[in-house]
Amino acid sequence: MTKTHPLTEKKWSAGRKFLTLFLIFYLFLYMFPFPFDQIPGVNILTGWYEDAIDIITLWVGKNILQIEKLQQIINTGSGDTTFNYVRLFAYILIALLASIIVFFITRKRINYDRQYYWIIVYARYYVGLYLVIYGIFKLVEGQFSFHDYGRLEENFGDATPMGLLWTFMGHSKIYGGFTGIIEAGAGFLLLFHNTKTLGALLSVAVMSNVVLMNFCFDVPVKLFSSHLLLISIIILIPNLKKLYNFFILNKTETLDHCKLVFENKWKVRARTIGKTLLILGFTVDIVLMGVDYMRTNGSLAPEAPLKGSYHTTAFYISENDSLKNTEDKKILWNRLHISGNYGSIRTESDSTNYYAIKIDTLKNTIEFKSYRDTTDISVLHYEEKAPKTFLLKGKFGKQNIQAEFNKKSLNDYRLVNTGFHWIQEYPNNR
Repeated sequence: MTKTHPLTEKKWSAGRKFLTLFLIFYLFLYMFPFPFDQIPGVNILTGWYEDAIDIITLWVGKNILQIEKLQQIINTGSGDTTFNYVRLFAYILIALLASIIVFFITRKRINYDRQYYWIIVYARYYVGLYLVIYGIFKLVEGQFSFHDYGRLEENFGDATPMGLLWTFMGHSKIYGGFTGIIEAGAGFLLLFHNTKTLGALLSVAVMSNVVLMNFCFDVPVKLFSSHLLLISIIILIPNLKKLYNFFILNKTETLDHCKLVFENKWKVRARTIGKTLLILGFTVDIVLMGVDYMRTNGSLAPEAPLKGSYHTTAFYISENDSLKNTEDKKILWNRLHISGNYGSIRTESDSTNYYAIKIDTLKNTIEFKSYRDTTDISVLHYEEKAPKTFLLKGKFGKQNIQAEFNKKSLNDYRLVNTGFHWIQEYPNNR
């Protein structure tokens, strides 16, 4: 048997009942199946649910919103696609329909406090776990990483707003780690009943900043971050008036303490074990993923060979065993960037092509595999003639080329080598 302290002893109005039902259905549709879709085996069942939602979304988009070419674009990195917006509209329609049906069937009951209690519990875990995920990712360099050579060589005015934000956030590990601690801290506080209000307050502060950055820097996570902020506010709603009285009117208040109580000891133990496994499982999994990233691409990774930015000092096209200069800006290389297993080539026409890089230090070769056309593969021979001089030659595309470069390392960039100063007579803002 379980007990909950009622949210209210008064009979709810019809409007409040309907709005509560709508909120319950909408939040469930938006949040489900997380976190069950992260559990091996269970994710197969939740996959069927997600497939059904996708089918409904496509139907709504094509038949109600008249978007004939609507399609779901997988793995774009954007959470603000047309399909995402249509899915939100589908959630609203489903929640409205379900609310109308349930309201007319159960309209004589006093209220829906138990159902509201459980959706808030689910909302706390939804926001809390996601904040823990993003917070730990920031701590282990999984979200914002330090500048690569392509970014350092990019013209300031050519950066996108999102690229500018990622560069700013990735520049300081201490600042990134601090924001990660705040996010993860808010998430952990939300996971426990006695600290949920403090966690929600901290979450509102954190997510307000995140939402503002996403909108101001055009980061395509606007829908998701806005919902995390909205859900955090919803968690606070039962105590908003009391928080106002306490913080603004300086009155003594006691927060509402609606808590689930298990009378059987085995249920208490089962709940404790389940909660512990959920929190520890997510935390350990995220930390291991982050450490693995750091070992392969982050600060714990071994220094990749030839990593650097190479500025072209001479570029030739080989024809009939003779080297000729070229003035074709579309062919003439300006810079070559190598950052581990990926790189880029910028031509004098200011076009940039990106490649998967594979370096063989025994054969002294570099393989360039185009991201645009995976069948476009070129293998060039390299030679380091001096610490800062680099020679590259071989068949690239349809032409035999030979190029010489001067190498720049990280410490050659002002953005990297300008350290911290306690005392500054003049601002270092140029």
